[in-house]
Amino acid sequence: MKTTNSRIRRRMQARKEAAARHTETAKVAVGYVRVSTEEQRDGGLSLGAQREAIEAFAKSQGYHLLDIIEDAAVSGAKDPASRPGFGHVLELAQAGAFGILLVWKFDRLARHLAYAVTTAQTLREQYAVTLRSVTEPIETESPVGQMMFGIFASMAAMEREEIKERTLMGRKAKAQQGGFAGGKAPYGYRRDKEGGLVLVPDEAAIVRQIFALHKQGLGTKAIAHRLNADGVPTRSGKPWIFTTIKGILENAKYEGLVEYYFADEGLHVRQPGQHEAILPPKASKRAG
Repeated sequence: MKTTNSRIRRRMQARKEAAARHTETAKVAVGYVRVSTEEQRDGGLSLGAQREAIEAFAKSQGYHLLDIIEDAAVSGAKDPASRPGFGHVLELAQAGAFGILLVWKFDRLARHLAYAVTTAQTLREQYAVTLRSVTEPIETESPVGQMMFGIFASMAAMEREEIKERTLMGRKAKAQQGGFAGGKAPYGYRRDKEGGLVLVPDEAAIVRQIFALHKQGLGTKAIAHRLNADGVPTRSGKPWIFTTIKGILENAKYEGLVEYYFADEGLHVRQPGQHEAILPPKASKRAG
């Protein structure tokens, strides 16, 4: 009996300590802000604007704002736990450092319905952390609030799929008109404000050199070795490697063409582009 009573007393004491910790952190908040690469490019709501909204909301609610943690250029389709910034949020939650997580909108947490709901449940059930949006009036700790949060998360997931479809349609239309239909600008070019390609003279000269060396009979590894020996910089600052050389030699954009393959429809687009060519036509070819 003494053993049982002792066990019960320990459990009761643990509950009291947990309740005391929850009371201490009930007004302590952490903010989380996120933008995707596309949102950065298209001028969506900035990290700074999200921070300002969270700071203002925390002040209005009387919260002590412990920190605002960010994930920049991170897709909302990723599991929040896999993001560097949100990983730090979970570490603080596990340590019992705060009781409220503030986001500008729930879709900053995740656009994928399953990720949004399971992450909110983990925060609530494992760490006693309440998720709050500073622009959407839903209390996620109540059953009704949880239901409403699920609806909002579902709407965000649907919106993301619609955005993806519109983006894909826009890329196809742009490619068929000879425009640059997305992705990183290839070496030798940079993107302009309209998303097109503008020639970078110094890099364009290196592109011409690569093709000239290949025409002389040098393979991709030999060309990479030559450029590294000559101290020619890459865009990233890393050494030249044969796969990079191969990609340049096979890229039709240097001839002033655009080429894309859209797997969903099996659509292959190859035609004159709207950008300035670095090389004469038919200079690029399969590299060995």
